[in-house]
Amino acid sequence: MQNITLFGDSLFNGYRNHHDTTLITAGLQQILGANFYVNNISQSGATTADGLKRLSLVDEDSDLVVLEFGTNDAASTWGIPSNLYAQNLQKLITAIGAARMIIIGPAYPNPDNSTIMQYYSNESLTCYNQVAQTVAAEHNIPFVDLIANFKHLPNISSYYQADGQHFTTKGNTVLINLVATAINKKLVH
Repeated sequence: MQNITLFGDSLFNGYRNHHDTTLITAGLQQILGANFYVNNISQSGATTADGLKRLSLVDEDSDLVVLEFGTNDAASTWGIPSNLYAQNLQKLITAIGAARMIIIGPAYPNPDNSTIMQYYSNESLTCYNQVAQTVAAEHNIPFVDLIANFKHLPNISSYYQADGQHFTTKGNTVLINLVATAINKKLVH
């Protein structure tokens, strides 16, 4: 059995109606099947700095750790500078081990939601996404570009809850399928 650890923020927690859910964990478990065990140690609101404080929760026996940070890191009021984001990603990779990782880039907030977009700019999101992509490439870690996969979806608001940041069932389905594809590509040769 392959042991998969999801390690990220509220996106991996399937955040809905002000509560974490098991939507992402259960959705991935269903797609991946009985030969996989999906464990989720994500923390809503977390940045990479928070992830570093929670490294002890990463199971040493995990065959794969799917790292999903960056959206909160890129926020203008509660985030961290991009150079610290890069340093934190490097520290997480060193601690976990590049050979057993997938990196998910920052999410793309609903561009039609002015409430959430006051905390993000396209320039900032592009910068943090590039940081994650570059760090992943330096370590030969598969990278999932959420921004590229969400940015051009038709009727984009239908993929987001009213807060503009967390996904609806439709958005979570896209996320789950992207992550499942990356896991299968990495572990099933």
